Amino acid sequence: MKKSIKILFLFFILPAVILAQANGKDFGISFNLNYTTTSQLYLQPDSPDLILRGTHQSLDDIYSYSIDVRYQVSESIILGIGSESIKKTFDNSINLGGIRASMRDGYKMIPIEFSAYYLIPFSTERFKFYMGGGLGLYIGEQIRELGDVSISNESKKIGYGINVSIGMDFLVNQFLSIRTQMRFRDPEFEMESKYSDTTVNYNGKSYILPSEKFTTKVNIDGITFAIGAVINL
Repeated sequence: MKKSIKILFLFFILPAVILAQANGKDFGISFNLNYTTTSQLYLQPDSPDLILRGTHQSLDDIYSYSIDVRYQVSESIILGIGSESIKKTFDNSINLGGIRASMRDGYKMIPIEFSAYYLIPFSTERFKFYMGGGLGLYIGEQIRELGDVSISNESKKIGYGINVSIGMDFLVNQFLSIRTQMRFRDPEFEMESKYSDTTVNYNGKSYILPSEKFTTKVNIDGITFAIGAVINL
């Protein structure tokens, strides 16, 4: 009986309470375009050679899309959860039987970030200034395209990190706002992958590929600038 009451609360009563609170325009969903300044892809992070271990490819000027849900719990405190789809690739090359073969390398990442924001007192009715911070979970996978072969991701280690941000919402009307934001975070995560086949066809010839798994690492340490539209409910 108690279990049934809990289920009833979670699936029916709790959403109704949240919806009732949201009708006071304390609930907002934003859709954003983001620009991240810098990131690094480490192709041999487990190498015993110190130089190879620290060698990385800088992948900068990253554009992405994100969604953010926020709820104002008091006059000055806002809680939020957001997610983003980040993808960045570059032209690379690899040694295949004595020749340099071109390939596409890169990564994909999906962060899930939980944040709390403080509404700065000098905000006005139309201009809402805020600052905040929180915790993030970061999941990613490597991208590699070589001839007719790609890679499969064998395991994904979840990265953890903190983020800090500052931003402003401009209220166009009671239902729509324009948001600008600057966020700093420094997530780092590892990916374990292997080639989808042990041979690759490249320029009409077949070459043998390693069958072992290999590890890569990503560090996104740049500043993220965002602009978006907020729907106030």
